[in-house]
Amino acid sequence: MASQVKQAFDSSLLGGPVYRLEIADESELRDIRDLVPDDAILVSVRLPEAWRPPAEDSGFREIETLVQLERYFIQEDLQPASPNIRYSNPSDGESCAAIAQAVFRSDRYHADPKVSEKVASRVKAAWARNEVNGRTDRTFIWEEDGEIAGFNGCLLQNRIVTIDLIAVSQAHQGQGIGAALIKAAFSHYARLADCTLIATQDSNTGALALYRKLGFIETARFRTLHYVPKPIGF
Repeated sequence: MASQVKQAFDSSLLGGPVYRLEIADESELRDIRDLVPDDAILVSVRLPEAWRPPAEDSGFREIETLVQLERYFIQEDLQPASPNIRYSNPSDGESCAAIAQAVFRSDRYHADPKVSEKVASRVKAAWARNEVNGRTDRTFIWEEDGEIAGFNGCLLQNRIVTIDLIAVSQAHQGQGIGAALIKAAFSHYARLADCTLIATQDSNTGALALYRKLGFIETARFRTLHYVPKPIGF
């Protein structure tokens, strides 16, 4: 049975009610427009790639293809993390927010031409700020000469680790910091969990190459669609 889930975090940043549709069966897509709440400024839905998309006149537009990957822990993951990596604290929030605001460009809000870049960046900055203020189970910080160069926020549930948000500042990209942050998560969770999940857009080819190099295997692909009755943030 399809349902609408109001997204409080996104609503507070986009300036109006934002919803996510949860659809269990492909047949429910025939009436997807009827599932849109009257007050919604944005409705998203994520569908298995194999499903047929809704009809064009539904108002839903395809925004991205999300690639989900999985990796099980191995003995080598128990190696100590880099000495540049530490656990986060709340004072790291603004530095992580600034990195997120500068580097994220392939997420679904940036990819939607009906959402302004200003609003899309605001969402990612707030998300990163929350990573070090209680959202995650653990956030790993790369600090070099007193400067935060990257972070990796992780969630732990039912012995599954999800890499929730990871970013490296523009000035420090290409130096292996992203890989080191992921390996730090491996080291921390190898005895606490069975596997790690991560996801990114299929357009983010650099990230996908890194994840596969670290042993992640693709397990699924999903299409993200948006319904936006009026442009947001322009």
